[in-house]
Amino acid sequence: MVMKRFPLITLLLTILVLPSSPALEAKNLARNESETAIPGLSYGEVKNLPKPKTIFFGANIDNIIADAEKWKRRGIDAFFVDGVAREWSTDIWAADGKAWTIGASDETLQKAKEAAAICKKVGSETFLKIAFDHHLDWFDEITWQRANNNFRQFAIFAREAGFDGIALDIEYINKQYAYDWEGYDYSKYTRKDLVKKIEERATRILQVLYEEFPDMIFFTFPEQGLGMGAHIQKAWIEEAARQNAPGGIHYCTEYTYRHANINYMFGHIWGCQETFRRILSEKAWAYWLEKCSIVSGLWPFSSDDYRVYGPGIPFAELKQGLAATLMTSPRYNWIYGSYTQEQLIGRDLDKYDGDEDIHAHLEALAKKEMVTDKKWIRLAQELRAGVLRDYSKDFGVVPLPVIVGPKDDCNVDLVPVSSSMPVAKGPAYDRAWMSGLQIFNGEELNLKEQYGTRTDWMVIGPFPNDQAFSGHVTVYPPEKEIDLNGEYEGLDGTMVQWKEHHQQGALTSVDFKQIFTPTENVCAYAYGTVTSPEEKKVQLRIGTNDSGKMWVNGALVFDYPHDGRVTLDRNIIPCTLPKGTSRILIKVCNARLDWGFVFRITNEDGSPTKGLKFGLD
Repeated sequence: MVMKRFPLITLLLTILVLPSSPALEAKNLARNESETAIPGLSYGEVKNLPKPKTIFFGANIDNIIADAEKWKRRGIDAFFVDGVAREWSTDIWAADGKAWTIGASDETLQKAKEAAAICKKVGSETFLKIAFDHHLDWFDEITWQRANNNFRQFAIFAREAGFDGIALDIEYINKQYAYDWEGYDYSKYTRKDLVKKIEERATRILQVLYEEFPDMIFFTFPEQGLGMGAHIQKAWIEEAARQNAPGGIHYCTEYTYRHANINYMFGHIWGCQETFRRILSEKAWAYWLEKCSIVSGLWPFSSDDYRVYGPGIPFAELKQGLAATLMTSPRYNWIYGSYTQEQLIGRDLDKYDGDEDIHAHLEALAKKEMVTDKKWIRLAQELRAGVLRDYSKDFGVVPLPVIVGPKDDCNVDLVPVSSSMPVAKGPAYDRAWMSGLQIFNGEELNLKEQYGTRTDWMVIGPFPNDQAFSGHVTVYPPEKEIDLNGEYEGLDGTMVQWKEHHQQGALTSVDFKQIFTPTENVCAYAYGTVTSPEEKKVQLRIGTNDSGKMWVNGALVFDYPHDGRVTLDRNIIPCTLPKGTSRILIKVCNARLDWGFVFRITNEDGSPTKGLKFGLD
């Protein structure tokens, strides 16, 4: 259950004319600040900050039976039990290959009981892991009768096995959490109807689980911010509050996997708490503070392609990231370790051939040290207690709802403190949360018109970009000259020319995937002009997926050598537009999946600058 790693908002304080930046090595994109540990921190035991229990994701029943004691010595105190109930459509009594065995005669249940008993003996806990793995028709009654029956059986199984609770992963139907998912038919219902139905279905799931397993501890992951998936998690917390369920709801984070910088780790927990405070009822918020918690996650081994059987992050980042998960998690933290179970338990270490010291990583994971600096202990205590205040001066970041293309989803990201977003208050902050909550609740907004983004451009591409992102530093012909009648050699020797792109509809960003083929390991350019009747101080606001560059009148003003999302206002470049016409050239290089950019010109307060004329010639 792995989410693609994404960078956070970055404010680039540049001026209009900048010299070209030095060429980057065509090896890897630059690491983001959020992925780099702060130097100089002290680590050790913290007596007045009790350690949470560490849950391991990636072990099945056989692993647990064989190695529960070894896992305990490695610092693992609990398991999300995998390989039993894959997802909502699973018949759990058929997991042993004998669908007719139900209850005590079921072989999988017998093994589950054995695993749970072993764990209790060594002081560990077990939680049945299930998921949403296939799309759900929220309005289909027959589908939900079957799904709820399966959830009832999951609860019976977990209860009879002696498990401590249930974990439900909602990630795999992420496409359904976008309002414009192709499976939605708004001729039959509105967005608000859809939101209401999602919460209704989610509420019933938890009611069914509690009917059979009322004292279960319930986990949900991954975090959803203000995405539609958060309506599921909101409904669960609201229902748990109505029932005053003793086990609580525990919210597992994945952003914390590899963003090891302690400012961003702590800032993310602040953002999660702030989101719940705004979307929950007063009763549910009080219940959240009393019986629920955030469970920070870490992905210490393997890599995005799972073929690295060892450390997936440098030791300094492992140490700081682990410490942050331990400090911000009052009851549990968790480790994702699918495909590297053997290495994490200390076996098959010869499969790892990387440069990091695998033994040092394993020792750190077992030792579980926290940051001992008084500032971070105090901040961790506040976050654990759900204290909400302005932490921007402590962390240097502010949680803010942002619009992300190509579908204009609304996420809560961390914005570095700057002149445009100095603290968690003020008109810009309030407007962002107001719009985010309107989108979350199903209101239809014309964001393109509201924010004044530009989606009409001359475009050309694709050009080559290998996995090392050499395309980002390669100077292709559009960077040397703007000849709209020119023809150049692009990807695989294909000749490419400039063409007009006029995007219809209210989406804020330009989606290169709808313009060019192929769309992976490629680069493309967009060109346009802006005419100002007078000299104006403005801000150029841009977000690219992935890396990006921008030139104004031939001068490089923006260089973003990172993985990225098409996030509205992710990068802000103050500049002075001269009187007359200025030329704007944008380059975007992509690895895989989404590809495009969002661009607008604003005043210092973020409002669209009036009096400008945009053109393509």
